[in-house]
Amino acid sequence: MSKYILRTNKLSKKYRNDFAIENINITVKKGEIYGLIGQNGAGKSTMLRLVTGLAFPTGGSIDLFGNDNPNMITEVQKRMGAIIENPAFFSNMSAYENLEVHRLQKGIPGKDCIKNTIELVGLKDTEKKKVKNFSLGMKQRLGLGIALISDPEFLILDEPTNGLDPMGIVELRELIKKLNRERGLTVLISSHICNNRCFNKFL
Repeated sequence: MSKYILRTNKLSKKYRNDFAIENINITVKKGEIYGLIGQNGAGKSTMLRLVTGLAFPTGGSIDLFGNDNPNMITEVQKRMGAIIENPAFFSNMSAYENLEVHRLQKGIPGKDCIKNTIELVGLKDTEKKKVKNFSLGMKQRLGLGIALISDPEFLILDEPTNGLDPMGIVELRELIKKLNRERGLTVLISSHICNNRCFNKFL
């Protein structure tokens, strides 16, 4: 079994005449937390969309869980959970109902995972409230819940602190560290924070 969750080799994505990313080589080791740092427009979301299968590369390759066969990538991507840009919700449904839809889509047996996930992301007291009445921070928490409901091995978070107040950022940081420590969850986080020193404060 590979000790690496993700490896890319000269990964590129071109839109018309411009590269969003070009010749990107990254390695993510199993059981670690990594930060992908860059200014807005630097290509972070594009990179994560390629890894999660939401877009297809123009060039280069992706190796996930030791598998670089393009015909098998979709299967191994099921072992991942992700928030990329703005998660899609059913606005007239509650958090519980949104998670139930995703549980059914992913074929997860039993409903205990919904209650556990809601408690895990701090939405226990909002189960019946419609998502259209959620704050931006609450929507970020629900997006995280959707990413976690399948108990993934690899979690990808694109700007997860957007909309969170300082206390929410601290709580998210502690939750990620707990998941990494107790479940061995590998995490890749993108951020527009300007330098490593600032990012280290998040983790």
